[in-house]
Amino acid sequence: MTAAKVGLQESACRRAERALGLKSGATLKSLELSVALKYALSQRSLDDANDALDSLCALWDWSKFDADNCVRQALERDPIYRHRLIESARDAQSSQPLAPELCLAPSSLGADTLPHLLPGTHNHAVVFAQPALITHELYPLVVDAFTADSTAIGRTYFNVMGVHIDWIDDQHRIQRALFFDLNAQRFIEASLVVPQPIESAHFLSLGCEEQALHAHWSAHLPVFQINPWCQAQWADDKQASIKAWTQSGINVPRTRLITVADASTVRAWLDSYGTLVVKPNSASEGRGVAYLHTPEDWLIYAKEQNEQNDLLLQVRRDRVFFKDRERGSLHTLAVRVHVSRCDDSRRADSHYVQLGAHVHAPASRARGGRIVPAADIKDQLVYRQEGKWRPIELNSSFWDETFDCAERAASVFPDLALVGLDFVIDMKGLRPTAIPIEANPRPAGFCHARRTSDERAGVSERLWNDLRANGRAASHLTL
Repeated sequence: MTAAKVGLQESACRRAERALGLKSGATLKSLELSVALKYALSQRSLDDANDALDSLCALWDWSKFDADNCVRQALERDPIYRHRLIESARDAQSSQPLAPELCLAPSSLGADTLPHLLPGTHNHAVVFAQPALITHELYPLVVDAFTADSTAIGRTYFNVMGVHIDWIDDQHRIQRALFFDLNAQRFIEASLVVPQPIESAHFLSLGCEEQALHAHWSAHLPVFQINPWCQAQWADDKQASIKAWTQSGINVPRTRLITVADASTVRAWLDSYGTLVVKPNSASEGRGVAYLHTPEDWLIYAKEQNEQNDLLLQVRRDRVFFKDRERGSLHTLAVRVHVSRCDDSRRADSHYVQLGAHVHAPASRARGGRIVPAADIKDQLVYRQEGKWRPIELNSSFWDETFDCAERAASVFPDLALVGLDFVIDMKGLRPTAIPIEANPRPAGFCHARRTSDERAGVSERLWNDLRANGRAASHLTL
């Protein structure tokens, strides 16, 4: 190899050592070698990812690694291993790591190795279809489950495993899994020699077809589910959520269900209320959301919509914005609150903030925005009054009122074990007030969530206590 290629390999290996907590110069074993290969591959263009991987493997000095040849065999013969290595490299290119490293096993794990790696007695499958940065979602769930188990029963009860929809066999068993090795403090992904049963499941990171996939897999997995489709679909219906909140006395934006044929309604609302928000009634993650300032904005938006789709027209209520201290740019913002079921009550357990790409974009990561802990926006919020931007603080009273409102809003979905409530921030006189705009029965962005009680990282321990107490065969499913 050339000096540059040697440097790339050594740099990738050293980075893997640091990320895995190994001593400098340690020999990377087969599991750990996947991390070094990921970092080396992430330094290349992945437009033609398979060619890039083949080129990397041809130049790699294998003399110090892979004595039993299992990694090279996996790279040559196992399309899943190759594909997941490429996806891991793309993750490394797109984001800083917010969870422990993921090690890919080059060969299947036998049943004799699983009790050490999966010490619990209940297999909980987090079923996903979009693998990008999936460990960022899994890690907080793993930590919460372990903490809840340790506190409640003094031992590990849940084996929390990420399971892609393609890794479930015809008998609803896990053929391949992504799980956390508590002893080594790393994620491992491996195919399983003996497929493992699923005792309970919930669904997240399902991609653009999330509702259809949720409905399909909820109907076909004969296990207890967190937020099965028959209950989750009501939270996916934005108009139904707004109606239920209005009937509960919760302050929400003025809303009307329309189609692209309702141009006259849009014009009348623009004349009466000024800036409006329009969005598909059943979409999520900011897809299809637009701000309307003029009738021309509506005409442009309507041309891109299906004539049969239901749309929501709303009066825009967000008046508090994030002002980037370094750049001076303004950004929309929305507060996400995760509310869990606790016996017959609801509890706002954690929260974070989503920032829009700019002031004219919805506050959604899927639309170019980003997610941050609420503490990161301190001293950087403004609202407009009498033509001037003025600073505003979100004090403890604001958060107490917001969490109380989130619990009331979640109570209209009595069968959902965990729901994400999204709020924009309006002004009531000189006081900020949170306004709920929609619910999400497949909440994500968990690595940014902070507990409402103490601001520590976490999503909800109550979720796992409720599941441990109430998990059972789900009689409502159609098999």
